[in-house]
Amino acid sequence: MKKIILTAFSACFLFTAKAQQANTGNTIRQRLSELNTITDPTALTAKLKELQQGTVEDNYLVAYSYYSSKGMAEQADNLQNEILKKFPKGRLALQQKIQEIGEISDLDARDKSFMEFYKEYPDENFGFLTYSLSQDFAARGDDAKMRFYADIYGKGATDGKGNPIAKETIYAMMAGSMVQANPELAAGYLKYGVDAAEASLAEIKASSSPDPNLLSRAQNNYFAVLTNYVTALSNGKDVEKGYQEAQKAYLALQEDKKADPRSLKYLEGAYVQTLIKTKRFKEALPYIENAVKEDQANKAMMEQLKTAYVAVNGSESGYKAYESNLLVIQEENIQAEIAKMAVSKPAPDFELKDVDGNLVKLSDLKGKVVVLDFWATWCGPCKASFPAMQKAVDKYKNDPNVKFLFLHTWEKGGGDPTANAKKYVTDNKYSFEVLMDLRDPKTNASAVASAYKVDGIPAKIIIDTHGQIRFSTSGFGADADKAVKELSNMIAFAKKG
Repeated sequence: MKKIILTAFSACFLFTAKAQQANTGNTIRQRLSELNTITDPTALTAKLKELQQGTVEDNYLVAYSYYSSKGMAEQADNLQNEILKKFPKGRLALQQKIQEIGEISDLDARDKSFMEFYKEYPDENFGFLTYSLSQDFAARGDDAKMRFYADIYGKGATDGKGNPIAKETIYAMMAGSMVQANPELAAGYLKYGVDAAEASLAEIKASSSPDPNLLSRAQNNYFAVLTNYVTALSNGKDVEKGYQEAQKAYLALQEDKKADPRSLKYLEGAYVQTLIKTKRFKEALPYIENAVKEDQANKAMMEQLKTAYVAVNGSESGYKAYESNLLVIQEENIQAEIAKMAVSKPAPDFELKDVDGNLVKLSDLKGKVVVLDFWATWCGPCKASFPAMQKAVDKYKNDPNVKFLFLHTWEKGGGDPTANAKKYVTDNKYSFEVLMDLRDPKTNASAVASAYKVDGIPAKIIIDTHGQIRFSTSGFGADADKAVKELSNMIAFAKKG
């Protein structure tokens, strides 16, 4: 069976969701906190040894959580094997099975595997698995399956105050994924969600001194649900109602000086769609133009730009020049934003082995723009960014002055990280040059990631031809074309030195 890798937080979250066994006393989280207060090394070693004895799995899990939290991969890996062997139907083994089911890519196969598991363990806490299954079936438009998995998820779901979440609220959460496949049904669920979110927001606002954080969350939640509701209406038969709801909410949000700009932008996108679908092209055109200028327009919106232009002007005459002008402004805006992001500081030199054992030294690449991509095989967002990164690599494959290096860092769990990294890249047919930024056995740190002050992955560093760091970014945007465009502009900037 495939190993699972848990951080201390996730281990505690997973294992405290159910009631603890009577003889374990405290939750694993609490016991781990107590373990962390032991400063005497001898006493700590004795306590860890004590925990790894007997027949109570929770004791072992406290020690396992400790090793995981400290990045002690070998100890955690060895103890994990021991726990799985000693407790083949224990919590860790069950969580491993849940993870394996969650990694099945085919939805029907994942559903089948879950149902077999569910028959044997109907009272198990399945965590995010049933939530994701419900959303995936919602995206397919399968109402019965959406509700089935939402009901299982809802058994243990609580709000921020520990109160059970109403079934209808959970359905509304899932229905956001249904707005394309089954908009009519989604709108019904989402209407309940809108009403519930609006009532919650009104209750907080009615307080004499509302908590700013609670108010902000409630506002964002309300407008997120409302946006999905409007989208469902505009995708279904009641397009005009979608327009009316969107316009009313959008205008109100525009007037709210304390509104989160992200909520306004999110709702604006849905509002513009209702304008287009109700053929209010004259009203829609300025919004689409602005989206293009700000590089927020996807391919569909670029097509809508042309539709709206023709509807307003009566023909395609002059469209190409009009579109070109907008794209020129877009490029100017992108470059201005890129310039704001630019820094200039020396890039620490390093020498690492690639997955084939060859040494690569950064200083040997001086005179080239070097793109460093810090990633790991366990990092979902890192892997999700790779199709876009492959596009970028392909774009510059014939440019001798640009070099991409993919640094595998912060390895976790057992096995050979070099072999694992090579296998992942090879299996997925990525033409990446992968270097191994392995952890130091003494410090447990990945030296290059530490030198570049990487605090989260994926992280990308762009180094100019003089060996200066010019850009440092983290995270992943889902729009591959936009990601490549942004990276290309950073490379162009770095080429100038």
